[in-house]
Amino acid sequence: MSKLGLQKIERVRSQKVIDTLFGKTSKAFMAYGFRFSWVWLEPNAAHCSVLFISSKKKLKTAVERNRRKRLLRELYRLNKTPLLEYLKAENRYIALSLNYTGADELSMKLHQANFIKALNKLNLELQKNNTVSIYPAH
Repeated sequence: MSKLGLQKIERVRSQKVIDTLFGKTSKAFMAYGFRFSWVWLEPNAAHCSVLFISSKKKLKTAVERNRRKRLLRELYRLNKTPLLEYLKAENRYIALSLNYTGADELSMKLHQANFIKALNKLNLELQKNNTVSIYPAH
């Protein structure tokens, strides 16, 4: 599979990990209209497992929520390389949830630069919190 693909093992599927992502032990920050929250994981197949979120409160119809999640997946897929390189170099594993919280419509052309900046900020946050070792069970 290509380096830019998004494989099944790169997605969060475990209910325990999802509960941990929304628990008190997770770290989170907002940047440029994107909200990232993550927890450190025990070693598994993927260095970064991702969960894409779209709020029912802001987007009432399933069509709008699915479109936003599709665009988030595409933004992540195209720009994930620096994050994965850092995690592989440090031999760390995370579960990451990604949500777009901006008021305007999510657009690839308009938001790609902001998403790259937000991912760079995530790299810095991971470097600061690299000593924290919380490993939820799968």
